[in-house]
Amino acid sequence: MTPKEKSPESTGLGKLVFWLTFVAMMVFFWWLLIYDHGVISIH
Repeated sequence: MTPKEKSPESTGLGKLVFWLTFVAMMVFFWWLLIYDHGVISIH
């Protein structure tokens, strides 16, 4: 296999990992800062 054949797979995997990480971070910060029953509900 030439590097040109493997390039679309690696870039596709990189984009997938990037978007999964991005979505996970957004959900976490939404829960942490905006959601009513987040971290500060105990205090």
